Amino acid sequence: MSAATLERIRGHLVGLKMPRALEALDGLVRQLERGELSALEAIEVLLAEERTLREGRRIKVALQMANLTPVKTLDSFDFTF
Repeated sequence: MSAATLERIRGHLVGLKMPRALEALDGLVRQLERGELSALEAIEVLLAEERTLREGRRIKVALQMANLTPVKTLDSFDFTF
């Protein structure tokens, strides 16, 4: 893969606000060059990485907005009453 193509891909990922895919790109390119991944597998990995990051953020925000009480465990229960 040419350096110019790789820079254009990076620019697209930045423009699309896909930071996790951008982080994973260099490792995936190395795997592609070694023949460990096909092009479609690399695309799938990039998309899966980004989706995982976004899903995690979505859950974190939803939990914050739900304003739930802290999780209580049996270890913290006072059995002396």
